[in-house]
Amino acid sequence: MEGILLFAGGITVVVVALWFWGEVVRPWRQLQRLIVDLAEGRKPSGFVGRGAWGLQETIGQLERVAAKLEGISSREEIERVNLQAILASLTEGVLVINAEGRIVLANEEFLRMFAFVEAPEGRTVMEATRLVEVDRAVEEINLGGTTQNLEVQVAGIDGGQGQTLAVNLAPIVEGDRQRSGVVVVFHDLSKMRRLEMVRQEFVTNLSHELRTPLSIVAGYLETLQDPAVLKGGEGKKIWSVLQRNCERLTLLVGDLLELSRIESGQMELNLVARPPREILEEVQEDWQRAFTAKRVKLKLDCAGGLPAVQTDVLRVGQIFSNLMENALRFAPAGSQVTLSARQGESGREVEFGVRDEGEGIPGDKTDRIFERFFRVDGGRVREKGGTGLGLSIVKHLVQIHGGKVWAKSGLEQGTQITLTLPCRGG
Repeated sequence: MEGILLFAGGITVVVVALWFWGEVVRPWRQLQRLIVDLAEGRKPSGFVGRGAWGLQETIGQLERVAAKLEGISSREEIERVNLQAILASLTEGVLVINAEGRIVLANEEFLRMFAFVEAPEGRTVMEATRLVEVDRAVEEINLGGTTQNLEVQVAGIDGGQGQTLAVNLAPIVEGDRQRSGVVVVFHDLSKMRRLEMVRQEFVTNLSHELRTPLSIVAGYLETLQDPAVLKGGEGKKIWSVLQRNCERLTLLVGDLLELSRIESGQMELNLVARPPREILEEVQEDWQRAFTAKRVKLKLDCAGGLPAVQTDVLRVGQIFSNLMENALRFAPAGSQVTLSARQGESGREVEFGVRDEGEGIPGDKTDRIFERFFRVDGGRVREKGGTGLGLSIVKHLVQIHGGKVWAKSGLEQGTQITLTLPCRGG
């Protein structure tokens, strides 16, 4: 009997131990792992659906908490991805700065603006931008200031062109109206400022070009109030001056209208395939007499076997007319002007050249000769005639043909203008 009781007691102990393990020890360990996972931000590996002394209810509550946290985490991840996509698509540079004045987020455009290879998170605004005004504004807003708008200048990198930036700063306000930092937006105004400078320069140059002939005409018209001056050689001289300056004004207005029409995209080309030699021989024939009269030799240098090029006959004639007029104007008597054509480097275009042996252009001004009204030496060039728009018209006409134009020159080395026209089917 005693043995049976001992055996029954042993069985009871085992059952109680198994029950205690299943209902208490194992759930408590699971609960401990669950709490650790939640504390460290990990998704729990699983849950125990039973337990003594309220453990089942506690574990169930934690399970619901974990599910909610997982949902919150997923929403935050989606919002973070969406935010990154939005910031990456912006054409403005964006910085997000915390209440301690440290950068916590910078988009790709900001990195490009300030030539960063990697994100500047953790740095101050001063360290990242070197802009004292922006750093001071961020500090003021973090201390309770309001939205600020600035315009700052950023020096160019390695001697490059600088930037003009509009900077907008605003506080980041949480739901409880507490400030948690500043958002800074950088907008590049450089292109707008350069366009404004070009516009102002154009208006100034145009005013100057118009003022001179108009002043001359007005002066001589005043002289004509005396009928006596119309008699004899003096009257003929006055009429000659008036006619010359009226023609100058007519040319200027005509070139302005032509340039405006080209730039507006309203010009349509009637393209035909023509051999390069045929184009140059036509130019040579048209200008030979004028060059001979000035004792300037006009030479033709056209490579053989060149493919036909796609051109609008009228507009290509206008291109070479402007180039030849410039060459004739600056080529000294006894010199030579060369018309040339050769295959382009890509094989899909032909390079045409007009080279003179004139006084040339300083190297630092060569790239500017295609700008409207630009003159290397305004006084001397103006005396030789021209509106200052010829090469600008050439540039635009070449571009709408799908080609390029450039100049090579140097003082006392003459000037060569080279342009490309696409080959048929190129």
